[in-house]
Amino acid sequence: MSAADPVRLVSLDVGYTLGEPSGTTLTQRLVELSPLPVRQAKQVAQQILHALDPRNDATAPQTVCAALSIAPSAFRHDHRPPGFVLWPRAVEAVARIARIAPVVTLSNVSYWDERETDVAALLAPHLQAHHPSWQLGFAKPDPRAVRTVARLHGRDPAEVLHVGDSFDYDVRGALAAGAHALWINPRPPSADALRLLAEHPDRVTVVPDLTRAVEHIEQTVLPSTHMIRSSSP
Repeated sequence: MSAADPVRLVSLDVGYTLGEPSGTTLTQRLVELSPLPVRQAKQVAQQILHALDPRNDATAPQTVCAALSIAPSAFRHDHRPPGFVLWPRAVEAVARIARIAPVVTLSNVSYWDERETDVAALLAPHLQAHHPSWQLGFAKPDPRAVRTVARLHGRDPAEVLHVGDSFDYDVRGALAAGAHALWINPRPPSADALRLLAEHPDRVTVVPDLTRAVEHIEQTVLPSTHMIRSSSP
């Protein structure tokens, strides 16, 4: 991150960055049923299923099933979404980041898997807003996801630092939008990842876990003018 592009907004991925579902999601069920290669089926789910709002589109289930090459009857309308479990110290991590810059969440998730989980309540009072992909209409790595969140908060994408565990979705999505990326990855990056990281040395940082991500933000991100004003007597 450079002084030319100061971070004024931190967006956090949710699933497998701050916690995980306590059971099998509808997304996972549909991917398992699809005859498509697993990687391709996951990409379809991210691009289509996670960007659909069934309240505005009654044909959403059929659209998803057609894209995954499965019968419409495979879509479980009675799906009971698993609860979402925050990892230990996740709330503390968000609170620490919120002392430096405004924090929002930007999550790839389907309407059907999130409808019984209130992410904003789980992370209150440290979160400014929760932005699930099904409400935005765009799922990472579509750059419109990050750009829309930046616009909603009056920021340029270059002022956004997106934190997440997925190279394909979080890192690629942030870079495509013109934002910074903080990649939580405990394993050695692949050759493909190393090439992209080398192309953007000032816009991507890799850390092994959420604790190190928080420490990196505390050490490198200057408190925003908003936070300074808020803490003034």
